[in-house]
Amino acid sequence: MEGPPVKMRSPLRRWWPVLAVVAVVVIAGGALLLFTGGSSNALVVYNGRSHYGGEEAFEAFTRETGIKVELFGGDAQTLHDRLLSEGDDTPADLLVTVDGANLWRAKEEGLLLPVQSTIVEESIPANLRDPDGTWTAISTRVRTPVVSTERVPEGAVTSYASLGDPQFKGRVCLRTASSIYNQSLVADMIAKRGEDATRELLESWMANDPQILGNDIEVLDAIADNRCDVGLVNHYYLVRKLRENANFPVTPAWPDQDGAGAHANLSGVGVVAASDRQEDAIRLLEFLVQWEAQQSIAENGEFPANPQVEATEIVRPWQGVKIDPMSAAGAGQNATAAVTLMQAVGWE
Repeated sequence: MEGPPVKMRSPLRRWWPVLAVVAVVVIAGGALLLFTGGSSNALVVYNGRSHYGGEEAFEAFTRETGIKVELFGGDAQTLHDRLLSEGDDTPADLLVTVDGANLWRAKEEGLLLPVQSTIVEESIPANLRDPDGTWTAISTRVRTPVVSTERVPEGAVTSYASLGDPQFKGRVCLRTASSIYNQSLVADMIAKRGEDATRELLESWMANDPQILGNDIEVLDAIADNRCDVGLVNHYYLVRKLRENANFPVTPAWPDQDGAGAHANLSGVGVVAASDRQEDAIRLLEFLVQWEAQQSIAENGEFPANPQVEATEIVRPWQGVKIDPMSAAGAGQNATAAVTLMQAVGWE
């Protein structure tokens, strides 16, 4: 596969972003920096999944191909802003990020290269990849209601609307509105249901006086500790709890199984448009959607994007759950409207 002409960069301009990251790590203890190669000839991956683990997938790629990989971790917004500011002088060859709206935005800003790959097309369903080939999912994560197994009868929660059921007034826990997962859920709802219907839904949630907590783990702990009965989390956080304690008293209440299905966000990957290692970057992208890498990614408790790969043991019984993959474009286009709406209904 031939790429565009190679862009020549001075060594200093190539490496100043790397030095900047090192400085941040040393001075502020900020973004995770992980070297799997340590060579200036290595592929550079901006890895928004650094706090999820899964480095084994990149190590396996090096073992199979001999191509070294350097991973630079950080949150999705930081890595996006970094790519944007570096422009043609970015050291990055591949972007791995969480949240479909982030991938849509990177495409809209011209940060990702359109890639036509038979391997990707045969490995990942069309609804989990960009139609123009600029990105593909490598995992999906369902944002689902969860309930106490001790206090909530089976079948009491069947939809996202159940979080607004008056029987749960004062007994709902939600993560803060600043969570990208909540924002993208709402943005996706606006895209698919319309703003008026989404507002009505969120107002019903707020009418139940939810406890607003800092993260999904806190939501799960609050339910287990009898501080609330119902919550909303990404499913893999519950997987972590169940690995620690198989009797953890919280279970998913998969929503809308007779309708659209459960909202599923994704993490995904794209080749950086400014990369001067595009062919090798495409090889790594293709590796990440195939069996070995997908199994490694699935160990985090996420659903593999490749339907031929089984989820990890705890997740396996859930692979038949009906999901509604988010519209990356719809969520991206409605991101600002989602934040505005969440503020308007009083979601802190």
